Amino acid sequence: MKNTSLALVTAMVVSGMLLAGCSGTGTTGFKALEREATEADTPQHDLIPGDITLEKVLLVAEANGNKYYLGQGAQGRPSCLLVEHANPSFSHGGCSDSLQGEMLRISGPDQKSAVLISDDYDSRELESSGLTKIHPNILVVTN
Repeated sequence: MKNTSLALVTAMVVSGMLLAGCSGTGTTGFKALEREATEADTPQHDLIPGDITLEKVLLVAEANGNKYYLGQGAQGRPSCLLVEHANPSFSHGGCSDSLQGEMLRISGPDQKSAVLISDDYDSRELESSGLTKIHPNILVVTN
């Protein structure tokens, strides 16, 4: 009986260690947010929803007359994509608590989508669907 109990306890401990090793903490950061913010990283329009607090917002790309900002809250959540257009009525943004993969898809008044993806996400399928990669974390509709 002692050997059976010992074997069961050992199996439970080993299983727990294996599961902990597989689950990890998840990637919550973006390589693009590793630099310090400058004045250029401040959106001219208030694009952050009122109930969201971001620790960092950086201008990471410009394309099609838009400025694309990447923002992130405490401990990597939420992650936000903010799109600033020269005409403030076309500016928009969105946030998500997702950590990996296709994290967020937004579209503004112009009905053009922007997609936020995690670092090292394989975006080939998104690109083959007509999206253009303008930054390692951002794909957009360009037509």
